[in-house]
Amino acid sequence: MYEHCNNAPKSDWFSFRDCLWRYTMTVMLHYWALLTSPIAYTIYTWKHNIIWYGTLPGIALSLFLPILPVGIALIVFYKFVESFFVPDWSMAGPGRVFFVKPKNPLGAFLWDCYLKQSMQVGQFYLVGTNHDAIEHTWFDKILTKDFWRAALNQVDGRLPRELGRWQNGQLTMHHDLETCDVVVKLPDSYLGIGDAFWSYGKDYHNVAELEKALQKEYQGKEALVLEMVRPKKELGVHSLDIVTLRTPDDDVKVLSCLLWTDCTTDSSHSCRAGYCVDVETETIVAPAAWYSPFFATMNAPLVGSKMPGVRKACATAVAAHKNIEQKWLTAVGWDAMVMEKEIVFFEGNFAGARTPRRMFLSLACLLEFVRSFAWPFGKGTSMRPGIQAFEKKRD
Repeated sequence: MYEHCNNAPKSDWFSFRDCLWRYTMTVMLHYWALLTSPIAYTIYTWKHNIIWYGTLPGIALSLFLPILPVGIALIVFYKFVESFFVPDWSMAGPGRVFFVKPKNPLGAFLWDCYLKQSMQVGQFYLVGTNHDAIEHTWFDKILTKDFWRAALNQVDGRLPRELGRWQNGQLTMHHDLETCDVVVKLPDSYLGIGDAFWSYGKDYHNVAELEKALQKEYQGKEALVLEMVRPKKELGVHSLDIVTLRTPDDDVKVLSCLLWTDCTTDSSHSCRAGYCVDVETETIVAPAAWYSPFFATMNAPLVGSKMPGVRKACATAVAAHKNIEQKWLTAVGWDAMVMEKEIVFFEGNFAGARTPRRMFLSLACLLEFVRSFAWPFGKGTSMRPGIQAFEKKRD
């Protein structure tokens, strides 16, 4: 799959035909799961739908299991109508560039169906019937920023220093503020939602003023106050998006490494370009035009450029993933940045949304995933945690 992600076939990305084909592949995998793992898939669907949609709607949707794509299409249509009255969460933060819809109305509808269906069935092959894992497709109960910082610290990953913490209406400092600029993050947020980037001398001049700013913006919330680290000057603000995958034999491999760059703010979520990076050669090999309609027509002047440090960053990510005790955590997305002399990691995330975009990138990707991870293929049985139809228990 790694090679397929880096060498995606040329396509008219996000055209009606492309959206229809990617959606069709999600439907194909739905029926493969239903055919080959009927008990596990039914249990997963029941739990997943109740967590995502609530008890009664979740039960109702689960009754659609034999024709679940129809039920999901109805949800997408309902969300489309609802969007005229209720703001769409995916458009609420700077990470909205990853959720922009195709311009063609029918293509946009199919794209939304694809996103919903790909995560519904794709996450089955990541979480199985494990309750903790299924919960984390919706909310990071265990996998907070503190969890990821601890995981990276254990393998000597470089992290921004936690200068202090805002908790219970008080700021507790762990290091001297001096003249540091800071990044404020919510411990359980995502896509940059709730992030703040504050500069010393502009937004505050001392700890008292910093505390006053936190009181104003984060009242009633907990927040990490981190040092603001700077990217390598020639690269500008950017992010390395590294996805690691636990294999059926309990090893960990890199699924893909993307570079998000050409940013308009201090956050990489404001990126205007994305690239595929080959880890072994540390070379930018192709634009990630397939990821979102926002990047479909981007210029790609960085193709062929080198990204020194990427191999070491991926090795750190793999080591951290291997070291995590929660074996149900099969897919992790790591966010990192190249500094002048080293790589700094910001956090990890359960890659329940990132992995399906790679699974359904092409038929070759999907077939490779099925052969490697889906029962009855692959080494061993499957990487899915939890109770399976073909074994007593595997956590």
